[in-house]
Amino acid sequence: MRLFASILCVIWVGTAVAEEVYLDTLVKLRVPKKDGKRSREGGLEHAPFRLWLPADVKTIRGVTFNPFYTKAVTQQHWQAACRQWGFGIMSANFFGVKSDEIPTMIDTALAAFAKESGHPELAQAKLCPLGMSSGAGMSTRIAEHLPGRVIAVGPVCLEVGPRDAKSMEIPMLTVFGDRDGKQYEKLMAKLPAARAQGGRFGIAPQWGRRHEFGRANNLLMPLFDAAIRVRLGQPGEPLKPYAEADGWLGDVSQWKEGGSSIAPFGKFTGDRAKAVWLPDAKTAYAWHTFVTFKPGLKLKSPPGLGDGQPFILRKAGEAIEVAVAGAPKMKTPIEVWAGTEKLGTLAEGKLAVKFSEPGFYPVYLKAVNDAGEVTRSRPNTLIVE
Repeated sequence: MRLFASILCVIWVGTAVAEEVYLDTLVKLRVPKKDGKRSREGGLEHAPFRLWLPADVKTIRGVTFNPFYTKAVTQQHWQAACRQWGFGIMSANFFGVKSDEIPTMIDTALAAFAKESGHPELAQAKLCPLGMSSGAGMSTRIAEHLPGRVIAVGPVCLEVGPRDAKSMEIPMLTVFGDRDGKQYEKLMAKLPAARAQGGRFGIAPQWGRRHEFGRANNLLMPLFDAAIRVRLGQPGEPLKPYAEADGWLGDVSQWKEGGSSIAPFGKFTGDRAKAVWLPDAKTAYAWHTFVTFKPGLKLKSPPGLGDGQPFILRKAGEAIEVAVAGAPKMKTPIEVWAGTEKLGTLAEGKLAVKFSEPGFYPVYLKAVNDAGEVTRSRPNTLIVE
């Protein structure tokens, strides 16, 4: 019940650059947390929340939300992504919090942030939850608790997906390490169970990895971008549905043998109930290269997202050098792609490319030999402003 939660305080903690806003708040819990290393942040009787808002945005259209990592508000790559959408970043630490308090906590924190920031639209903000491990599981729970407010979900490193009828309608893509316990086996079983119910659900392994976030953002940002474009209207308007038939499908039956394929929903020739669902062509192409089992090509530059690579925010019209790593032993021309678009062919291992519009661009390499065999790199997603 909402009357059990109240705001303890809202604190101004400074700005990163002119007019960017950081706010903190503590929400009092109905049931105190049990003492533990991960539950002490904010004290045992409160859940801590943080918020970042971009400068010069009159109306905040929504927030990304990491429920277990309060430092998420300081991540430069997510700040850059949220500026594209007119979003804020909200984060919290839900360790030790009872599941049934989630909706009240979120609404209470958002109400405080709305008042303190002068953005009343935040009180009922739409959400894009994402998180790793426990944060992945909590992200899917948030979708179950607040299905009318969740645009899309990006769980990482846990064998989770949609579980009820309402969350089946929310675009959701679980990224995981195939060597992370039994996540591969469990998610391969969960996929057809959800898809048979029309779940807008997909999975994406990071081959050879264990329990690590890795390069997941190269795929999650295109996912969120596609869902936001389709589902989000004006503040106060209900989210628009994302029809299953409007998405793309990806075959997982032969992906270890290099036989993965993608197609629009209506043109997919495999078993639709056993295929990954993806919101649009760009995300599908990014997924196709992301899940390449043994890529024969690798990008040297530009850097993408994750694995300690430097984050570089690109400008529209800026020349960006694309270069292949090493000296691939192939006679076939190596093409440069961004999502669905071929940008050109490498010359002496390099190509300068430009993007005329702001957006998210999953850049990858591709070569097709005379026998029709395809060699790819994994994608590096660029954020262009």
